[in-house]
Amino acid sequence: MKYVQFDYVNKFSCLAGKCPDTCCKDWQIILDEDAIARYASLPGELGEQVRAAMLTENGETRFRERGGNCVLLRDDGLCPLQAAYGAEMLCRTCFTHPRFTEEYGQTAELTLSASCPEAARLLLEHDAPLTLTETDDGGPVIPNELDPALYPALLAARTASIRLAQDRARPVADRLALILLLARRVQRLLDEGRDELVPVLARRFLGKQYQDRSLVRLARLRSRSGRFFPCWMVLNNMEHLTRRFGVMLDAAVGQDAPPAPFRDAFSVQYENLTVYFLFRYALKAVNDRQYLARVEQCVFHLLCLRELSADAATVQELTEVVSLYSKEVEHSEDNQALLLKLFRRGTLRWQYLALILDF
Repeated sequence: MKYVQFDYVNKFSCLAGKCPDTCCKDWQIILDEDAIARYASLPGELGEQVRAAMLTENGETRFRERGGNCVLLRDDGLCPLQAAYGAEMLCRTCFTHPRFTEEYGQTAELTLSASCPEAARLLLEHDAPLTLTETDDGGPVIPNELDPALYPALLAARTASIRLAQDRARPVADRLALILLLARRVQRLLDEGRDELVPVLARRFLGKQYQDRSLVRLARLRSRSGRFFPCWMVLNNMEHLTRRFGVMLDAAVGQDAPPAPFRDAFSVQYENLTVYFLFRYALKAVNDRQYLARVEQCVFHLLCLRELSADAATVQELTEVVSLYSKEVEHSEDNQALLLKLFRRGTLRWQYLALILDF
C-alpha cells in the first residue's frame, strides 16, 4: 500500500486541554464494535461512568450528549478515557480524528481535517507551496476495482489543478478560473468516454501560452457582475451544528453587495485551502465520474470562506473561520450531499462561480 499525505501532517499533535475548541462537542460520536467490547469490561468507577454514557439507537451505539458536549468530557477539556488509559482506549472515531483517509486501490490518502484548530493552523501557516509525500509499506499488490482508465485520468487532472493553484505568478482568481475551465473540459471528455485524453488535456493546461489564451476567453464571462447571495442561500439552508455559524452567516448576508475580494495578504492561505480541498475531494469522482461537480464544490468552499472571512485581519482570525466552516460543512454528510446535488443538477454552475471570482 502506498500512503500519500501533505508534508506538514507529521507535525500535528493534539493540543488536548489547550485547544481553543474541542472535538468532543457538536456531533454524535458513534462507537465501533471493538470499543464497545473494551468498554463493556472496563473496571471500576470509570467503567461504570462510560457504560452509563453509552446509548444505542437504530442499531448504532454512541456516547450521550449534554449541552452539545459528550457527557464524558471533563471541565478541563480532556477525555477521562484518554487521561486514564491513553489514546489506545479511545473509540476509532476519537482515535483517528482529525485524520481522514481515502483509499483508491493500492493508494491511501491521509488528510488532517481543517475543522481541527491545530490542523487548520498548520495548513494556513505553511508559507512554502504544499507538497505531497509518499511512503510504501512494500506489501503485495492486491487486485482492486478501480477503473484502469478513469483513475489515472482523474489523478492527472487533479495534479494539474494543484499546480495551477500554486502558480504564484498569477492572481488567485485567475488560478481558480483556470481550474474551473480545466474541470469543465475534463468532464466533457469523461462524458464522451475519452478518459485516455484527460492526461493530454491536463498537460496542455500547464503551458503558459495555453493558460493566457484560456484567460482571454474567460474574460468576457468574468467581466459581468455577480453576487454572493446564491452561495449564501445554499449555506443558510444547510444543517447547522452551532449557533456561531448562523451568526456568521447573518453577518455576511448582503443580497445586493458585490463579493469580497481575494486579498493579497491571504494569497498563500487561499492557495493552501484550494490545494487542501482539491486533494480531499477531486478523486472522489472515481465513484461517479462527476469530476466537474467535485471541483465546483472545492471552489464553492473557497468563495464562501473568502466572504465569511472578509473582516478577518490576521491569519489567526482566518483560521478560526476556516475551522468553524469545516466543522459545519465538511463534517455533515447531509451538507456535502446537498452541495453535490446542486452542482450535478446544474442549480449552481461553474460559470456562476467564475463570475464571482472577481469583485
